[in-house]
Amino acid sequence: MVDQSTLNELVRIVGKENVLTSKVSLNTYMYDASLVYGQPEVIVYVQNARQIAAILKLASSKKIPVTPRGGGTCLSGGAVPQRGGIVIVMTRMNRILEIDPENRVAVVEPGVTNMELQKAVAPYGLVYMPDPASQKVSTMGGNLGENSGGMRGIKYGLTKDHIIGMELVLSSGEIVQIGGKLEPIAQELNLNALLIGSEGNLGIATKIICKLTPAPRANRTMLASYKTLEDAGTTVSAIIAHGIIPCTLELMDNKIINAVEDWLHIGLPVDAGAILLIEVDGWDAGLDRQAQQIMHICRENGATDVKLAQNARERDNLWTARRMAIGAIGRLAPNYDMEDATVPRTKLPEILKEVNRLSQEFNVPIGMLAHAGDGNLHPLVLFDERNKEEMERVEKVRAALFRKALDLGGTLSGEHGIGLAKLEFMRWAFNPEELQFLRRERLAFDPSEILNAGKTVPDTDTAA
Repeated sequence: MVDQSTLNELVRIVGKENVLTSKVSLNTYMYDASLVYGQPEVIVYVQNARQIAAILKLASSKKIPVTPRGGGTCLSGGAVPQRGGIVIVMTRMNRILEIDPENRVAVVEPGVTNMELQKAVAPYGLVYMPDPASQKVSTMGGNLGENSGGMRGIKYGLTKDHIIGMELVLSSGEIVQIGGKLEPIAQELNLNALLIGSEGNLGIATKIICKLTPAPRANRTMLASYKTLEDAGTTVSAIIAHGIIPCTLELMDNKIINAVEDWLHIGLPVDAGAILLIEVDGWDAGLDRQAQQIMHICRENGATDVKLAQNARERDNLWTARRMAIGAIGRLAPNYDMEDATVPRTKLPEILKEVNRLSQEFNVPIGMLAHAGDGNLHPLVLFDERNKEEMERVEKVRAALFRKALDLGGTLSGEHGIGLAKLEFMRWAFNPEELQFLRRERLAFDPSEILNAGKTVPDTDTAA
């Protein structure tokens, strides 16, 4: 699909040193953090919107698939070039263009990592609230594409609640401005809501305008231990029902607890069936009362022990444990698959019980993480992909998990996206008319369907 004349044109646009076609280079960009793979035909490093616009205009004229890529941390195959074509690597677009503390806004390029933005705005007493566990390496472009959340999502929302505008390159090569630095009182057509979470199907963001929040003045952090996952899940709903909205409400099961403790040795309760990590923040006045209420609710719902972090070091240890959990679980098996099915928080006990049942039925180890306050599950299915029979059981677990989540009124994804990994389940979540509407929405932005081709929305015979 990518012929020599196309390669020559790409070299003209970005320079010979930024166009890679060697086998090693192509293999390097054939995967992300999911279980799916796809071979690109050419890798192109870009540095500005004009280069991206020229590449998309070329690709659109020849109907060549284009896969935009940042840090490659996507967990659903969103950065995998399943249909070959061009991979546009955006990590060199990594400048923080502006920090405006008076208007509480930052403007960044898509290759800036989430952590880099956090560090840049901290001296101003400001925070960019979305905080995915991969924040050290995941880029703002990817966060936008997947509508990433993180541990603070229960109180502060997801990426969609903190991006107010962007510069966008359409598949035609046109460069357009969506939204702006100041949110108008009377909103214009809110295309941000359409674009955030669209997984790179509608355009490529080249500048991102981020809303910043004043850093909380104080916090209280708690660790509650339980005999069972179900008791921990019941506690989550009880806390919210009492009118308390923690800034974080995270769940870890025994398998995760032990993996982290074996690695970090920070004093986690290794005999606990599950733990909740809970934090409230805001003004110092009133936080002690909230913390005491939460600790009382935890005990009422089966907590065997509840501890309040006594200093910054203890608090940092608890959040280090949560942020390092995925790395720790990687020590237990050659491969893991982390999903993000999401259910109403009142259904948490039921879905947690179902995950345990699936683990036993299919003889597949599963560790459980969750942004429990949002009902956003992160089960980590452990396996060895070289074992074909085991892989078949893993796929059955995945299908059963998503079916159960949908049956409970949940969704296929809380923040990782659909990509390629969940494409087959979209027909469970949406009827043919809804899928047709989603396809038409995509065609309105990308008539040639070159952007992240073959992902997110299944092809339908009647959608066009």
